Amino acid sequence: MRFVIIFLIFLNLYAFDFVDIYRFKGEDALSKKIEALLASPNFWKNRIKDYNVTLGYFQNQKDILVCIKDKKILNVYKYNKNFNLLDSIEVLTGLDGDKMKEGDLKTPIGVYKLVNLLTKVDSFYGPFAFETEYPNLYDRAQKKNGYGIWIHGFPLKGKRDDNTKGCIVMKNNNLKHLKKEINYKNSYLLIAQDKLLTTNIDEISKILAFIYKWRKAWMESDLETYKTFYDKSFRKSDGKNLKEFLEYKKRVFKIRAKQKVEIFFNDINIIPYQNINNEKIFRINMQQKYFAKNYRYIGPKELYIKFVNNKIKIIIEK
Repeated sequence: MRFVIIFLIFLNLYAFDFVDIYRFKGEDALSKKIEALLASPNFWKNRIKDYNVTLGYFQNQKDILVCIKDKKILNVYKYNKNFNLLDSIEVLTGLDGDKMKEGDLKTPIGVYKLVNLLTKVDSFYGPFAFETEYPNLYDRAQKKNGYGIWIHGFPLKGKRDDNTKGCIVMKNNNLKHLKKEINYKNSYLLIAQDKLLTTNIDEISKILAFIYKWRKAWMESDLETYKTFYDKSFRKSDGKNLKEFLEYKKRVFKIRAKQKVEIFFNDINIIPYQNINNEKIFRINMQQKYFAKNYRYIGPKELYIKFVNNKIKIIIEK
């Protein structure tokens, strides 16, 4: 019950209505009311009305790097409900177009985390390098390959040409300054060719409501509703297609049908996924807590969703 009290204090909206629901109908009725609010885009519009979500929704503070390949610029933002521009850095990138395979010399288009700070690199790459997660989950589902996409510096000795092998390259003094500006473990890198794909409050509110509708069907082991959240092109990170995935879920839901299942999400991040076709695709990362009889999971959750005929569908999940 403590979570309900905390939620009411935090929400400070409809508080008296909620108290009366609890007084007269009990905790279950109150829980249903809260679930209905979480599944409402209008609730989220009010909840995030003061957020700037142009480059995405981030529940907690993040460092956001935005590279426009045609402009040869990397913009660095500190995000805390708004995007504060810290720096605009001239960079070199690879050839035009999206990276599809190893050796095509293209810088990938998409959304990436920085996963490592490489301090022992060949002097050609400058003093150090930030390693990106390319190929990410979406890239692998698209059968893209290659590796070693970094943000790095100029040669410590000698010169280099203006095209990279796919990396993002900047002058060494800018690279050192970037290291001081960001926490790479808490950042996202958005890479676009010429036009940055953005979003708005309406889209983000619909996505947040979608997440909680999906969560409700999942917690209730409601397979018929649950499967409506998935696109026919869906792929699980382990390679399962939609039919295989739903057959697996059918078995799990049968086991969980009479059990209490609790699922909580925290640190939700929703980012418009940069892509060459300008499709309305979003990357979602969040921390998940899943509790059921004889099973629990606490760790990261990753989804890719797409607007299909004005409806949201999950296309990839991990």
